[in-house]
Amino acid sequence: MSRAGEPVLSVAGVSKWYGITRALHDVTLDIRAGEVVGLIGTNGAGKSTLIKVLSGVTRPGSGEIRLAGRAAGAGWAGPLDAQAAGVQTVHQNIDDGVVLGTSVAENLTLDSLARRDSGWFTTRARIRERARAIAESAGLEVPLDAPVETLPASLRQQIVIARAVSRRARLLILDEPTSTLSASETEPLLARVRRMAGEGVAVLYVSHRLSEIEELCDRVAVLRDGRVRRTFTAPPARGAIVEAMLGDLAPAPRRTRESAAPSPVTAPGAAPETASAPGGAAPEPGRPETEPVLEALGIRATPDGEPFDLRVRAGEILGVTGLVGSGKTELLEQLYGARPLLSGELRLGGRPYRPRDPHAAVGAGVAFAAEERSAQAIVPGWSVRAHVTLPRLRAHSRAGLLSRRVEHDSAARVIDGFGVRAPGPDAPIETLSGGNQQKVVVGRWLRGEPRLLLLDEPFRGVDVGARADIGRTIAEHVAGRADGMGVIVASSDPQEVLEMADRVLVLHEGTPAGELSADDASAGRLAALMSGGER
Repeated sequence: MSRAGEPVLSVAGVSKWYGITRALHDVTLDIRAGEVVGLIGTNGAGKSTLIKVLSGVTRPGSGEIRLAGRAAGAGWAGPLDAQAAGVQTVHQNIDDGVVLGTSVAENLTLDSLARRDSGWFTTRARIRERARAIAESAGLEVPLDAPVETLPASLRQQIVIARAVSRRARLLILDEPTSTLSASETEPLLARVRRMAGEGVAVLYVSHRLSEIEELCDRVAVLRDGRVRRTFTAPPARGAIVEAMLGDLAPAPRRTRESAAPSPVTAPGAAPETASAPGGAAPEPGRPETEPVLEALGIRATPDGEPFDLRVRAGEILGVTGLVGSGKTELLEQLYGARPLLSGELRLGGRPYRPRDPHAAVGAGVAFAAEERSAQAIVPGWSVRAHVTLPRLRAHSRAGLLSRRVEHDSAARVIDGFGVRAPGPDAPIETLSGGNQQKVVVGRWLRGEPRLLLLDEPFRGVDVGARADIGRTIAEHVAGRADGMGVIVASSDPQEVLEMADRVLVLHEGTPAGELSADDASAGRLAALMSGGER
């Protein structure tokens, strides 16, 4: 390890560009031996890019990295170079670090088996001997001959960590290591991290769970828009961390609200008009009450969250906000049939609704614009026209065959209605800017006149102008629907939901922390609820 007081890792002025997008901007960060430094930020803050730079997956555009006094110059030549220098990374997806279909022993010794110095021949006995030594060193009790996929997620995660530490890690990077673990599975992992730090390993701990950050970390660095905005020493103030993550909490511009009547989120069985926990705004005088488009009774956002009731009325836009991992995406995916409903029952337009998959949800009149546009909504090489057509092939067909004329007409309407900047319907989707791609994604759903529109982080990677266009067009569409449409828009940025919503639900660790009418809410009050504090 490095000398006392000298940083094991020193990052100075590191920047990284992807085309015209600056993912990292002059990042400077030090971590010393035996220190656990938390790295936190909203989605898109730059955490994943920084991890890729430190682990050798990609090189920075500028700046310097030093590990234990050794300069890495413009970054590592690749992941193997970073590992040889002492950087071990455990990525967020646990199964990315194990080989399914092989034994626990083989997974524990995977690195040594892949090295050139492992020899031409090895035996099962030698593998078990190496694996037993690694497991004992890590204090890990696992059945060495068991198939790795038969172990619970927590043990698979500990196998990956034990293997990483066995290579004499100077720096251990843990990327959301507890994102798929329960509370009971999390504590042994945190204890293991503490022991490693006590042995002199420098740890960069990336997590969205503020309770873990508070409990584990000596310092906390907050990334926002690719910059380290603030660094806190333990114990960090939760409210200050959230404020640093979210940035300016000045009042946001609001849309005009005319018809939507608040329909509060309540604990199961409570009367909406009087419920105050978890939050709950009474209907405002003089505003007409419309029929619910969606009624969700006794649902859970996450397995560990508390059950609650939720209603969305015709002509209403409900905002859902919370930090990363609060359950926003999980809630919307359950409503869309992309994941099983954890509990409770749903009614859509007064009728029972329990979609078995997204196809069934679309058939019932539910539309969903997913969080990760590039991975979940965009098909590279396809035209704007094909993307508009994709969710509703039957509506664009004649006698069982796709009609190019009907497709072209739908795409042209989306382009005109949203002000999409594109050469025409046949333009490849990847030639459009991020904001114009998002206009196409949202616009194609509105063409289908859904009863319920679900928007997950709709403004990520979208410029201010496109954001205003999308918000305005959705609001006009809601107001213009005679048969009534409800919208749920989820965002980790309270400013974004306040710009659109009639009412805002705040989730904290899977449980409603409060609910306010937009007229009574402010970004500061929402941020306090997001961090688990009082409004």
